[in-house]
Amino acid sequence: MAKISYETCTVKDEKICESCTLQSQLKCRFKKPWLINFMIRAMLFMVPTGIGLVLADKLWALLVWVFFLAIFFTLWEIRILCSHCPFYAEDAPTLHCIANYGSPKVWKYHPEPMTTFEKVQLFIGFVIFGLWPIPWLILGGRYFFAIAAVVTLVIFFYYLIQRVCTKCVNFSCPLNRVPKPIVDRYLRKNEVMRKAWEDSGYELDPPGFELS
Repeated sequence: MAKISYETCTVKDEKICESCTLQSQLKCRFKKPWLINFMIRAMLFMVPTGIGLVLADKLWALLVWVFFLAIFFTLWEIRILCSHCPFYAEDAPTLHCIANYGSPKVWKYHPEPMTTFEKVQLFIGFVIFGLWPIPWLILGGRYFFAIAAVVTLVIFFYYLIQRVCTKCVNFSCPLNRVPKPIVDRYLRKNEVMRKAWEDSGYELDPPGFELS
């Protein structure tokens, strides 16, 4: 029996993209500026918030937060979210994508969409990521840092939803905003992923419904 290739066009040789119009509609290839942009916006929230926890004399709360972030972004989120992403299909020990670059790939690739339970877990993880520090900043009297944390957190997720999620190829993420016709076109280019999605109940529209 022939070995099934789980590679997606996202991780294949970039020459296959030359005639593909999806490259202008999706962030389907790794580009360093996109990663840098993402990390800058994340750090604008995380670094001042961490400093605020230190100044609030809540070092224990900072350590709990850092420990959670280490587990969440290298293990937990990687399984429930990233393992479903076309970037994860690359034959490499670490993830090369525009957000969680460098995370170890200890889980197998899951071409099927996320389950409802995985989406609930992701929401819980995001809530802990964003809201855990804020009560401790307030209790420590660091109101400026608490306000700054809320503002930069809102800016970060606004950036995600408006600039990343509208072109992200991890289509089943609850934040994803890619139009269905574009999703269908991508799935038609990736047979293993398409079959996994259809086996999970997803229905592609007829080709005539796709965007030009």
